[in-house]
Amino acid sequence: MNLLLEFIGQLNEVDTDNTEPLIHMSAEVNILREDDVIESISQEEALKNAPSKDSTYFKMPKVLNK
Repeated sequence: MNLLLEFIGQLNEVDTDNTEPLIHMSAEVNILREDDVIESISQEEALKNAPSKDSTYFKMPKVLNK
């Protein structure tokens, strides 16, 4: 904790009078990639090698107790 406080003390010594506040890490805002449609496997293919299944669902061990 002392190291953190010492670091903050060093930051307080920096002259920031003519510095604009930083709102975003870059000038770009809301840059999103295009959604690319890719092939996926069918439900039957996904269940084909499942160690345990029930109809169209994976069977998993119970993890929560009531």
